[in-house]
Amino acid sequence: MARKLVSTVSMRVLFILLVFVSLQVSAQKIEFGENFNNVGALKKPGTEWTTNEWPKVLTIMYYNGKTTINGNAMNILVTATTNGKERTDSVKLVIGQARNWAGLRYEFKAENTYKVSAYDRQWNFLADGVIKVNGPKKPEPKKVEPEPIAVKPEPKPVKIEKPVEKVTIKEAELTKEELVENAPEPIFVESVVKEELTEEEKETLVFESFYIAFGRAVKSGMLTGQNEKFKGVPGGVNLMALFSNNEGFGTGSIAVDIWFKPLGGKEYNEHFKEMTVPIGKGVTQADFPMNVRERGSYKVSLYTGDEDAVWIGSGYLSIY
Repeated sequence: MARKLVSTVSMRVLFILLVFVSLQVSAQKIEFGENFNNVGALKKPGTEWTTNEWPKVLTIMYYNGKTTINGNAMNILVTATTNGKERTDSVKLVIGQARNWAGLRYEFKAENTYKVSAYDRQWNFLADGVIKVNGPKKPEPKKVEPEPIAVKPEPKPVKIEKPVEKVTIKEAELTKEELVENAPEPIFVESVVKEELTEEEKETLVFESFYIAFGRAVKSGMLTGQNEKFKGVPGGVNLMALFSNNEGFGTGSIAVDIWFKPLGGKEYNEHFKEMTVPIGKGVTQADFPMNVRERGSYKVSLYTGDEDAVWIGSGYLSIY
């Protein structure tokens, strides 16, 4: 009797665990839309679009249910099949901490059916979805209509019109609800990581789980006001850079080297600043302050602070 009771309890526990895991998996999903805002709301969702010009920019949105996403970065794979051959584009996406969603603005460059898959930063599969993007519709052939027989019009009497008085119409003031409805979309907090690596950097790419992001402040290890574009103000913009690596850094200090590219420039050829950031040898996350004044783009490169000075990674931000 006791064995039977234990077996029944074990089966119930196993059933509850299976249901829980099933609910967790089903909560993860990928959806598509035309746009999204900084609270994860998808605008005009759908799975099929038609465009008259390329590229067609759409939003790929990943939802992780009520569970936060593991880490501060994830990977998106976009796969298209043409004539039996698959072509896959891989995008690494930096996301905010304690976030259960991630949005990516992606350029679809050709007519096709695309499979989109999401993975966490350790390449564990999360979810996938399918989207179809169509090119312009072919115009229908025009019907040839017989030419009408020309008929000489009768002369019309000349009508003298009185000048119309100009009336000024005062536009109605917008209500509070209308102002909120027509307000501009908030700035996206997502950013695609596009490393511009030198040959030397490629040879020293050893910190594979490294990420860096920029924001207004760091509170309790979390970055607030995260973005990659900031509006310039007199006196410069005070920012915080938050960086991490799952395996740590193996050094007691980090060397920071910042280069500047002016508006309209093609290369980061103006040296802006260098500094040393002390950290504990066992830490996996740290931060440092920055003040940037000039409008343009900044490349922030991190190196180990020892004699070897191994390149850790780089991040990018801009002031407009």
